[in-house]
Amino acid sequence: MPAVRFVTFDEFISTEEPTADALLGSSDETLLPVGGMLLMYGDGGAGKTTLTIDAVVHLASGVPWLGIDVERPVVSGIIENEGPRGKFRRKLDSKFASWNGHPAFSPNVHVLEEPWTRFSLREESHRLALAGAVSTLQLDLVVMGPLVTLGMIGGGTPDEVAEFEELIRVTRALVERPFGLWIVHHENKAGDVSGAWERVPDCLVHVQAQGNGHTRVVWRKARWADEAHGTHLDLVWADGRSFTVKAVSDRDLHAEVRELYATDDAWRTYREVARELQANEVKVREVLRALVQLEELTYAQGPPGRSPLAKCFRLSSSVPSLWAHSGTLGTVAPQEAAPGVSVPSVPPLDSKGVVLGTHTPAERGSSTSVPALDPDDTTEPSF
Repeated sequence: MPAVRFVTFDEFISTEEPTADALLGSSDETLLPVGGMLLMYGDGGAGKTTLTIDAVVHLASGVPWLGIDVERPVVSGIIENEGPRGKFRRKLDSKFASWNGHPAFSPNVHVLEEPWTRFSLREESHRLALAGAVSTLQLDLVVMGPLVTLGMIGGGTPDEVAEFEELIRVTRALVERPFGLWIVHHENKAGDVSGAWERVPDCLVHVQAQGNGHTRVVWRKARWADEAHGTHLDLVWADGRSFTVKAVSDRDLHAEVRELYATDDAWRTYREVARELQANEVKVREVLRALVQLEELTYAQGPPGRSPLAKCFRLSSSVPSLWAHSGTLGTVAPQEAAPGVSVPSVPPLDSKGVVLGTHTPAERGSSTSVPALDPDDTTEPSF
């Protein structure tokens, strides 16, 4: 067992150490590093497979994908684990025939032919074979899916996810060459990633169908790419099973936050606001802070119906007048009555901090795709 060793802060940052190159992105904004993992999930028909093939082709050619840097050609191996093999051959052939990029990509792409739809990381022989292919073919990236067919057992509890992680670790240990993983998964009935996968990948990507010929790619998590984290791209399907990025005007996050609360005024953490708006968390936090300073929003830790440590925001006009900041942002306390003046009780609030009797999101017909509030989001820093 390796020794446990601490060094000083200065020693740590002054040590020169090689870092993982970017397979997708740049050295400063890396969506998928060598040796890392990207998990792409979405509903059936959202375009996950077509998007993945398009990405593999661009990476293999060394040309940008969806406007994202690809610093060098990436050698990939594809493991397609569902559907008829003949159909998948035709899909790849169609992509090859329509490709108008430069240079050619096909020498840098390898496809698993056997076992078709039966590959499993739970099988030792399959792990050994994959490790051999990574070494022999000099693969930089292994693209595989769907996740549920690859040896994953159960619905994705933390323990089940950890067990699958161990299968990946054992496979990586069989080969000296580091390689990235691009895994395709499905979403659950609530429209979120199925299972406790948020912690695991370097990049978590949500693919959402937006009507015929339109798809949205949400960078739900981008551990090494702060600018991409929490943002999205709206795509238009183009000829040749490809995509173009729909041009969008500069977002007015102040207006979007105001509209969000005007539509559904409930206590939210900054992460919840960012998730609903599909916006960058850092930028959303700055907007919320500014709206608090303008007294349009109230900031409270542990408001009614939320975890005692949850740090939330809500329209100031909706917070009962008997509640006010007790000196510093981050706490909310009832005002004291003047001597001889009776104070009516605070109106009863529901689990979201909304005064009972007002319309709920369900009564307004809000979409079920809006993510549920997270009562344990306690990561908002103090002002």
